[in-house]
Amino acid sequence: MKVAGATMAALILVPLLAAPAHADDPVGLTGVVTDKATGTPLAGACLTITDPGTPDTSLGQFCTGADGRYLITGVAAQEYKIRVDAPGHRSEWLYRAPNPLNATAIWVPSDWLQTIDVALGVGAGTIKGRITETDGTPAETRVDVEAVDGSWSAFAYTWDLGDGRYEIANVPPGDYRVMLDDNTHGTQWVPQQESAETAGVFTVTDGGTVVADDQWLPRGSIELTIRDADTGALVPRPCLYLSGAPTNQNDACGTDGVVTLADVPPGTWQLEYHAGASYFTPAEPEDVTVARGEVTRLERTLRPGAAVVTRVVDKATGAPVSGICAEMYHPGSGGLTGRRYSDGCSDDDGRLAIGPFEGNGIFQLFAWQVRSPWVPPTTLYGAQWVTADGGTGDQREAVWFNYRARTTLTLPDIKVDPPGSITGLVTDKATGAAVPGVCVYPFAFNPGGVPIGTSAHCSKADGRYTVSDLGPYRWPLEFISTYTSTTTGYAWQWSGGANDRFAATLVQVPAGGSGSLNMQLVPGGVLEASVTVPQGAQRSGVAWIHNARTGDHASWWYNINAPHLPEDAPGAFTVKTLATQDVYVKMWVGERDCWYGTGKRPGIKAVGVTAGQTTTLTANMWANCAAVQTAPVPRRQYGQTTAPSAPAGALSGPATAPSAGTPAAGAPAERLPAVLPWAQAWSWAAPTAARRDRVKS
Repeated sequence: MKVAGATMAALILVPLLAAPAHADDPVGLTGVVTDKATGTPLAGACLTITDPGTPDTSLGQFCTGADGRYLITGVAAQEYKIRVDAPGHRSEWLYRAPNPLNATAIWVPSDWLQTIDVALGVGAGTIKGRITETDGTPAETRVDVEAVDGSWSAFAYTWDLGDGRYEIANVPPGDYRVMLDDNTHGTQWVPQQESAETAGVFTVTDGGTVVADDQWLPRGSIELTIRDADTGALVPRPCLYLSGAPTNQNDACGTDGVVTLADVPPGTWQLEYHAGASYFTPAEPEDVTVARGEVTRLERTLRPGAAVVTRVVDKATGAPVSGICAEMYHPGSGGLTGRRYSDGCSDDDGRLAIGPFEGNGIFQLFAWQVRSPWVPPTTLYGAQWVTADGGTGDQREAVWFNYRARTTLTLPDIKVDPPGSITGLVTDKATGAAVPGVCVYPFAFNPGGVPIGTSAHCSKADGRYTVSDLGPYRWPLEFISTYTSTTTGYAWQWSGGANDRFAATLVQVPAGGSGSLNMQLVPGGVLEASVTVPQGAQRSGVAWIHNARTGDHASWWYNINAPHLPEDAPGAFTVKTLATQDVYVKMWVGERDCWYGTGKRPGIKAVGVTAGQTTTLTANMWANCAAVQTAPVPRRQYGQTTAPSAPAGALSGPATAPSAGTPAAGAPAERLPAVLPWAQAWSWAAPTAARRDRVKS
């Protein structure tokens, strides 16, 4: 075992773990100092203790008697670096180190006695040299000196002396090899060898000095060519990343299909590569071997996917803006999370890329600025739903885009504006009391795994809230309450006391200023449901509640769980915090999705719920699952002047034109009436239009 570059051969470490039996028993550190060659105890050998941080300053000296034994006692219980000196012998630092840099910090106890015996040798020499880079400039590196027989080792850093120089004095006479090692070059043996077997051997004599200079050999490089797997064309911006390699620069990007990573240390490393948002990356890294002075040339292909690219600019100046992130809103997702999950963020050039995706899809974009506490932005911008020529706070005015398989969609620039805020007071409508812990969102809230009640935008003990970093537009606000096992909580309501987003009062945010909205909350409604599952099927799952008009989540998600009940007993779930509205109930048990309804088209049923009241529902995972169909994506170019007709059975709701390619210059943001149902399929089949069968108790 090596400790700080020195082997422990010839040392005996015997810790006495038991506390002394009597108060006058010795405590601390003891041992016998002997001559290494003869084993004879050395009288008058002295051990100097030092603080590890200041080893040049003595904290005390303890010498051996005629029997060669020493005792270090009466000192503070802590770690020390200890030097051992004896007349006619080589000075050593424990354990068998030539200097404090290589010494090990030794614990000296105050309540038991530790034993370390020391064997000192005779004679000492010096190894020194100068290490340079491939171009001849001084190198900053670590230098290891190792005995050929493995009995001794030590190290030095060239930056301690500067100019690429190192020196290790107090080296026992013998034969040694010298190794260079750092995080940019890898390992090299003097002189310019790849292994210890071919390295030079340097003989150190008593009083002699050996010079072992060396120059780093050239490192290798990787040249990677990436092509489109479909067309064979060179990808525009290839990139690679090398993991496991001891190098300070382990990634690179190129152009026109070719990327080169220079100065790679020799060895076998793991290679990862990509070509931006437009291409799928390999699932696993691959091994690549690099040799000194050689170029490792590789050629790979990547499968193209659907992707979205755009640029973020300051609306007033047109300058590119970095640190603006975007989340894609897909029909049927029911809202955005409070975490503001990012699909991509703009770089220093304002470029924002999202992808790759399989197949086709349709989406809107919500954009906001990252506020890093370590590198705060110099200019602040507000959040927005993206439109064709700026931002909006009303999701209904945001542009719908659609991406297509194996195609990169270029969007209009995202134009960002200065931020403002909305502040106000949340109270109980009946009592007027302040309501703390209500979180306020400027978009439909998706409750998937998001904590509630403590964020900056939640009401404090006095009921006051602030939603900051909003663009200077008109915004709806949703007020989200939690609940307990014994309370229903407050209803999820929208600004103005509305029960859904389409009816919400929009609050104007002034640039650099603050809008105001107070909110009075009413008790939440309850939906109590029992669910029968097929015999032998998994008996637990999840229920989601959606507003029937907007598709937004209308409450938290709830577990359907009844494993303790008999096989034929139904499961159950209770939904709280409901406002007065019609809702769709989506249940998932095992691998089966079920929208509450009937097996006939259009079989989904809307369930009427009322704030402050309880509604009951009985469902069967086979008999009460709606037959669903997927409404088609409107096929039109962004900027097209004629809208397609609405698909049969589509839920009504305003939407703007999807994009299917690069938009025409100056194309307007056109509204498409009734062509994009909120439950449009993205990853799962969604219901068509529904009958409004009310089942209130």
